[in-house]
Amino acid sequence: PSGSGRTDDPAQALEKLFDRMVMRYEERQVSSARTDDDVWRHFKRDLEEQRILQHFQPKIISVQDDEVEFKHSWKNGKWHCLEPLSFDLAAADSIKDKAHRWFGQLASVQGAVDPFKVYLLVGAPQQENLQPAFQRAMSILQRIPGEKEIVLEQDALGLAARIAGEVAEHERSN
Repeated sequence: PSGSGRTDDPAQALEKLFDRMVMRYEERQVSSARTDDDVWRHFKRDLEEQRILQHFQPKIISVQDDEVEFKHSWKNGKWHCLEPLSFDLAAADSIKDKAHRWFGQLASVQGAVDPFKVYLLVGAPQQENLQPAFQRAMSILQRIPGEKEIVLEQDALGLAARIAGEVAEHERSN
């Protein structure tokens, strides 16, 4: 119901009315619970335990008109590029957009002179209602052309152990 009244502080009254009449209907935005760096820290811990983190370095994979920089790469015949991706985002559209962006970036550099394999280190959303969008994003990532492997956070230890074995084999053969 509408009404009228008097106040000594119109600014404060307006703020209270705005909160009561408008802001209570605003959807609360949930910010990204975890960033790509948070996902990397999860994988990094297992790589450190295997004592192989020192073998990683930045690498730019490039073609004539495009490039993608990977912060965590190692070479064993070809470049093995690790890329953390957090899909713990606020909205389903953001999840899909991120998958499409990485699809495009990796498709764009497929003709690179340096052979490479990309390991997409994936952090799933924590909100249950975003799981369908996440499954669609995983489907998009599966269609990325070229050599790739999608690794979920729960598989971090297995990936670290496998890479440690490959690093040890590479060092023995050199």
